[in-house]
Amino acid sequence: MSVYKMADGRWLVQHLKGKDPARPNANKKYFGRGEAGEKAAMEFNASLGLGAGSSKRVQKSPQFVELVNAYIKARENIIAKSSLENLIIKMQGVILPALGDLMAHQISTTCLDDYVATRAAVVKKTTVHRELSDIRAVLKWAASRRLITSNPMAGYEMPRRDDARIRPPSKAEFEAILTCAVPHMKRAMLISWHTGLRPGLEELLRLTWDDVDMIGQTIMVTSADKGGLASRMVPINSVFAAHLAAWYEEDKKGVTRHLVHYHGGPVASLKTAWRMAKTRARVTRRLRMYDIRHAFITDLLEAGADLKSVSEIVGHSSPDMTMGIYQHVSSDLKKKAVGLRE
Repeated sequence: MSVYKMADGRWLVQHLKGKDPARPNANKKYFGRGEAGEKAAMEFNASLGLGAGSSKRVQKSPQFVELVNAYIKARENIIAKSSLENLIIKMQGVILPALGDLMAHQISTTCLDDYVATRAAVVKKTTVHRELSDIRAVLKWAASRRLITSNPMAGYEMPRRDDARIRPPSKAEFEAILTCAVPHMKRAMLISWHTGLRPGLEELLRLTWDDVDMIGQTIMVTSADKGGLASRMVPINSVFAAHLAAWYEEDKKGVTRHLVHYHGGPVASLKTAWRMAKTRARVTRRLRMYDIRHAFITDLLEAGADLKSVSEIVGHSSPDMTMGIYQHVSSDLKKKAVGLRE
């Protein structure tokens, strides 16, 4: 909560929301230039109970929050909607409360080191690495647009990631969890196992019977907004077709549209049901519902399926993306290919 002199000569008072009774949702107020502007800013600052002696600083560069807002506006029609929403949530919930009030030139290596130390105490270093990557992207973009003279994060040594690739569930693990799952969780698991759909509201949980073509043996999937096709046709194998036929007979007795439903109503989340089934199955290692999708893709690639077809089935933006994510499978396949000459 300070008085700033901005780069354009105006004076600014920064304060917490709710401090100004006349503007309860505001957190800053601008004043004019020169001595009159400075005097008005200091008086306003004192009127809020922040003290007439609050520090005065010359704003040599824009505040980080201003750069973030400009960056988001510039990127909103370029990056995927879901990626943009995740960025906004991350910025508003974590990064801006820590760095938002700082001017860009104040984001020093010491400041970043403090941020890393604070965040690493509560989250994994991989998470901190992702957050720093977003901060760096904003500052790099701002420098390229000449909103700041240079990127204060250039050359900063990022912390090491501590993520380990999660091994997809084996057939035995999958069946153990499936046996312990409640009915709607069983359906979700089997759909993901046989189609590789993303197990959330964007794909799996939005499926309805209108999307299923039992004669043509396909499912029409509205893809998650990840840069790939807006929709895609996923083939149905004979094992999955048998499950669908049984579910269809069950659902005819009630009124429901969704393939995955709870007593006829749509399901918003699978997290609790997955955790409970996994616990009852005594599978103690880290394993996410999303890893069933990884198992589907890995199995197809290891079986020698065409890379382009796999990419299209699972909704990746390109085959390059598929192989970028599944490099470990690519390496194994190359070893097998070379082994054929032995």
